[in-house]
Amino acid sequence: MIEIKNLEKSFKTSYGAITALKDINLTVNDGEIFGIIGLSGAGKSTLVRCINLLERPTKGEVVLDGKSLTALNKKELLKVRQSIGMIFQGFNLLEQRNVLKNVCYPLEIAGVKKADAEKKAKELIEMVGLSDRLLSYPSQLSGGQKQRVAIARALAMNPKLMLFDEPTSALDPELTGEVLNVMKKLAEKKMTMLVVTHEIAFAK
Repeated sequence: MIEIKNLEKSFKTSYGAITALKDINLTVNDGEIFGIIGLSGAGKSTLVRCINLLERPTKGEVVLDGKSLTALNKKELLKVRQSIGMIFQGFNLLEQRNVLKNVCYPLEIAGVKKADAEKKAKELIEMVGLSDRLLSYPSQLSGGQKQRVAIARALAMNPKLMLFDEPTSALDPELTGEVLNVMKKLAEKKMTMLVVTHEIAFAK
């Protein structure tokens, strides 16, 4: 599903160039759960952002399902990104939209009819265990609930791959289990997942 070849990423700073990633090579197979563990500042988030080209690599190649993303133009890349779900540590929900409308958002952008979008969104919200919070706004949710809404929204476009960048780092320990249970459901469905974390117990 993912093949990374000789990947490097450098950033220019006032102190000179800083190399965040150097000669990274890895393969993630279809249906695999792949964990990336490391200290803060080790480059984990940079690596996961390079996979969907939110950060463009300085060198090397990212291949998704046989297609080289680094060779695509902007329009082609936008289309491929629809098949990649990404979960950030900061949730990134739209505060002015309720849970249902947050999950409907990517479907609306894709031109899906409102009734079909709402039907799909309700199914996903039920899957993450939040059917009773359909009309709640992000400000009314706990951190664990917000992250579950973010996962439901990322799943709306039927992605081939889910990228998780420290999905539980902003959560209290008792809320981590809520997110873990949703990820276990995805694992049972053979969803390909790449999970960045510094919590070894969570990865295990």
